[in-house]
Amino acid sequence: MQLGKDTGLSLGFLAGTTLGSGIAFLFQLQAYEVVGSVSLFGIIGALSGLWTAIFLRQRQRQH
Repeated sequence: MQLGKDTGLSLGFLAGTTLGSGIAFLFQLQAYEVVGSVSLFGIIGALSGLWTAIFLRQRQRQH
């Protein structure tokens, strides 16, 4: 399976929101704090997944 930009973005968003939800659960945050945590980690995850897809594609082209 080749990791494209859309796949990297989707997987990163999924991982980020899952991590944000887990952290919110562990710290027993209230509703607004949960939404903020999940949103923040979702955005961070999506950006890191997109960066990883771009990085791996450039690395494949070099070799």
